[in-house]
Amino acid sequence: MEIVKKQMTLHHTVSIIGGFMAGYTIINHSDILANAQTGNLIKLVLSAFRGDILSIGFIVLLFLTYSGGCVFYAVFRRYSPLSMKIVSLIATALAVCATGLLSLMGNGYLAVVPIAFAMPVQWNAYKKAGGNSSATIFSSNNVRQAVMLTTVYVMDKDKKALRNARFYWVTLLCFHSGVAAACLLSIFFAAQSIWFCYLFIGISVFAYYRYESAKIRAFSDI
Repeated sequence: MEIVKKQMTLHHTVSIIGGFMAGYTIINHSDILANAQTGNLIKLVLSAFRGDILSIGFIVLLFLTYSGGCVFYAVFRRYSPLSMKIVSLIATALAVCATGLLSLMGNGYLAVVPIAFAMPVQWNAYKKAGGNSSATIFSSNNVRQAVMLTTVYVMDKDKKALRNARFYWVTLLCFHSGVAAACLLSIFFAAQSIWFCYLFIGISVFAYYRYESAKIRAFSDI
């Protein structure tokens, strides 16, 4: 049970990173959501109808970068001895640095590209916690699960449904706390607010350490 609690805590801290990245890119980089591709692919079709070649090229670049993040995860998971959870945090830390430097150089569009690579790595590395499938980089499925499970609890008084619903509601709260942090910090620091993401990465690294320590203790007690 301790391992599960630590795993869910880690999931929730990483969700703050996902929310921060989502808010940061939308606010500071031309309303682009680098975390997901649905809106970007819709923009791709709209840009094609308008004949906007530059927009098409940029969105295709984001799509290829996002896909590259998925490929990286699949390959690295097979051949690397490292946990993909820590690899994801390293990838995010590097993406923050690249985004901050590109923003300093005035490359507003290119600055979101590193984030578009790191976020699918995070999504894959943290796709489940406590037996619940949950994304840390966007909210659609989390909303669906939270509402459905809450409804099941109200109808059936199913305590398991309530526990799982609480997990999804907390995930949504953490994600949107990250969005709120991005909004607040962007007021004062604009695109350079990206550097504050290291605070959330540090918290997640600490949560990861506690999770791994709990696993080691449980294995030692066997």
